[in-house]
This record gives sequence, structure tokens and C-alpha cells, in this order.
Amino acid sequence: MSPPMERAAQVACVILLLVMPPLGAAGQVLAESASDETSAFERFFDRGRYEAQFGGGALFSPFVATRNRPTIDYTTTYLQLGYMLGDVKREGWLRGNLELAAEGFGNAIFEGPGGYIAGATLWLRYNFVPRWSLGLVPYVQAGAGFVSTDIDHHIVGQPFNFNLDIGVGMRYFIARDWALDLECRYQHISNANLGRKNLGINSIGPILGISYFF
Repeated sequence: MSPPMERAAQVACVILLLVMPPLGAAGQVLAESASDETSAFERFFDRGRYEAQFGGGALFSPFVATRNRPTIDYTTTYLQLGYMLGDVKREGWLRGNLELAAEGFGNAIFEGPGGYIAGATLWLRYNFVPRWSLGLVPYVQAGAGFVSTDIDHHIVGQPFNFNLDIGVGMRYFIARDWALDLECRYQHISNANLGRKNLGINSIGPILGISYFF
């Protein structure tokens, strides 16, 4: 992918990161002016409910730490199962709940020294569930897991590596039980100094998915 397109993807993620706090503040204003009637989709975030999600996107590196790091850009496709750890609590823009999600993913490298990255991630997600019924549910999440890759060992050191991830995004309910997901995801891949080489990868990019709640 050309540098302008990579820059556009990274800028889009930064914009999403910047607009999340104002959206939360707007949610608090709307919640204060709305009635006590809860949103129609809040039941999906009750303790013990599940969320199945399928999605994909593209991640671009290097990001932030760029010195002596090669370009490694890759697509990602994932399947995720989430479990609501608790009911929706608190008030204002912090109103929401915690969700634990397990994800399996496969990445195809289209720019850089390697062919694939495959692995699994365990996510802890906080869903911001407002009282107002606009169908929008922002979230933030962090996760960790492991990967197997054929990337040049001068970069990642060995086939087995670990991944650390951060994501910020938003769901939009398009129908009963179904929502679209737009996310900006950061991923770090390294071997935690278990290998002789550990340059590592830092990538960022947009993710688009669809969720089914049950």
C-alpha cells in the first residue's frame, strides 16, 4: 500500500481516538435530558449474555517507533466470542459494563518480509451503554495473546511471539440482535526477549466487524 494510504489509515484511527471523549460527554448530556426508560438494546449487555463477532481490516507498521523498523502491512480476519461479566452499572458517560472476549485471528502480510501472522487474543472490554436510544455503544478494550509467524527472524526473533493490543471503537445497532462495529486497533508483536532478536512490530489500523448478541 502506498505511503499516502497508510497515512490516511493512521490519521483515521487518530481521529476516532479523539472523538471518543466528546461522544461520551454528549452521551452524558443526552442521558441527563432523557427519561428513565432504558435503551432497547441494553438487555444484550446483561450479565451472562454473549456476543459473537466476525470482522477484518488492515494494520500498518511501523507506528510511533519507526527507527530501523521495516514496513510490515497486513490484513487481519478474526472471529470473536464475548461474555458479559456484569450488568450495566454507574451513571453518566461512564455507564456501562465489562466484557471478556476470546479471539482467534489470521493475518496475511501484503507488504514486508513475511507471509502470515496467526494467533489468539484474550480481550477485556468496557462497553459504554447509555440510556439514550440512538443505537450507539462505544467501547475501549485491551488484550494479550500469542502468535505464530514466518516474519524474518531478524525482526521478531522466532516463530512464536506474543501480542499486546489496544482498541477503541463503536457499535451501531442495525437490527434486533445485530450491530456493526468500527474500531481503531493498535497491535504490538514481540517475543518478550525469549529470542536472540526482538525488534518487534508496532502497527495500527481500522477494523470493521459485525456482531450478533444472544
